[in-house]
Order: sequence, then structure tokens, then C-alpha cells
Amino acid sequence: MSQTATGTLTTSATTFEATFTVKDAVKKYTGSFKPPMSTFSSKKVTLKYESPGQLLGQPVFSGEIGITRLSIMLSSGVTFTGDLDTAIPAVVTIYGEGSWA
Repeated sequence: MSQTATGTLTTSATTFEATFTVKDAVKKYTGSFKPPMSTFSSKKVTLKYESPGQLLGQPVFSGEIGITRLSIMLSSGVTFTGDLDTAIPAVVTIYGEGSWA
């Protein structure tokens, strides 16, 4: 059965950090992505996962950002979805690697 948590996501030109509170513990996924793009953020991102073991390690990811939404899927099956705080001009497909802390 899927479990969810709400958090935030912030970026620089080539990295992002998604932060969630999962069962009273803060979980952060930091990723490096390509291609570089304008910064974006979301104050309300939904984390969806099946088990806490998926929130460990260094899974790779792919996703789409824009125009008003973000959707990122980790190789472990975890997803991040949400509305962007500010719209960006076009949809960009991203990919990269990251790690949980």
C-alpha cells in the first residue's frame, strides 16, 4: 500500500533538494540533474513510496519540470509530484543521480 508525505523542493541550476517529514523523521533527497535550467521551487511536493527502505541509498531519477508542475521518479519507485511556485516557460525533461540523507 502506498504511503505519502508532503515536503518542499528547491533548486540551483543543476541540483535540487527535496525535504520531507516521514514518520517524525526528516528525509532529504539531493539530486544533480541535466540539462541545466532556470531555478524552480515548490512549497508543496508529495512524496509517494511503498516502504521506508525505498528512502535510502543513491537511486537515479528522471522527470519533467514545467510549465506549472513537476514530476520526478526515482529508480527505486519513489515519486515526487507537485505544483511549481512560479511557472517556467517550457516543459523540460531532466535526469540524473542523487542520494538520500
